[in-house]
Amino acid sequence: MPIMNSNSKSDEKIETKDKLDKKIETKNKLKQNPKEQENENQKERVMVFIDGSNFYHVLNQHFSRNDIKFGKFAEKLAGERELVRTYYYNIRQESNSRGHDDQEKFLSALYEIPYFEVKLGIVKQRGDAMVEKGVDMMIGVDILKNAYENLYDTAILVSGDGDFYPALQAAKDHGKHVEIAAFDTNISPETARIADLHLKLNKTFFTNLWMTKTDIRKAAASYGKEEVTDELSSPEGENKQPKKRKISGYKSSSAGYKSSSNRRPYEPRSKNSNYRSRPPLKTSKRTEVSPSTEPPKLSKDSGGSKKKKGWIKKLVGIN
Repeated sequence: MPIMNSNSKSDEKIETKDKLDKKIETKNKLKQNPKEQENENQKERVMVFIDGSNFYHVLNQHFSRNDIKFGKFAEKLAGERELVRTYYYNIRQESNSRGHDDQEKFLSALYEIPYFEVKLGIVKQRGDAMVEKGVDMMIGVDILKNAYENLYDTAILVSGDGDFYPALQAAKDHGKHVEIAAFDTNISPETARIADLHLKLNKTFFTNLWMTKTDIRKAAASYGKEEVTDELSSPEGENKQPKKRKISGYKSSSAGYKSSSNRRPYEPRSKNSNYRSRPPLKTSKRTEVSPSTEPPKLSKDSGGSKKKKGWIKKLVGIN
């Protein structure tokens, strides 16, 4: 009969104890609040805010081109996190300007990107220069609004402009993370200090993000396709004539009146017909006098005095 070593017995006891501890931990995890479990499994929500004018000039400065795939660019910034929505801001070119048609083609391609929102400001003349209006305000408002409505966990701003630091600071004060995507040469000191994380853009970052000839052809096709008319988009919509409701006792308006009873239809009365009109209403004894009419006789004169006197004298009492 084999002799059992005391050390081996103690090792077995330790192993069984460890197994029991692990079982207890798993049971405690299952018993925890389901909301806490959801928070642990939920991915970090990300929103991307792109300052289009700033980004356009930065790309031209570093690459002499700006035809990137904005949808893929936003996805790369989000990484493995959940990309909720991307906002793109720019100014609308005037219809008589040279770049109007090119911008319309560019915007039509952006509208095709899923979960991609385009917001446009206006441009105004200030002296000899053209100045954009409303873009910075829209970016700041959207960062704050979505933060206070708890629609994201992290905001990624694609701009190195220092004008946004008050909005970014307010979002941070509300418990949100703020990341800045910009080149080292295009980020302001204020933005660099306030950012939780600086996503450094460089030539390597834009690998496979440039549009190919096929992508450009698809974008041109999306701009050239015919717009759907209101009649096709809303066959029973507000532009259609409403269907006539059937009322009991009536046929359609073209068929004329059809009574459900045996009543004689209405016939208009001729002027010469013997029709008993309703007697006139009794009028009031009060007589309305206009300045152009003769005044009424006074009650004192009702006895028929032979000598008529003026009605004004009778009122005053002059004989």
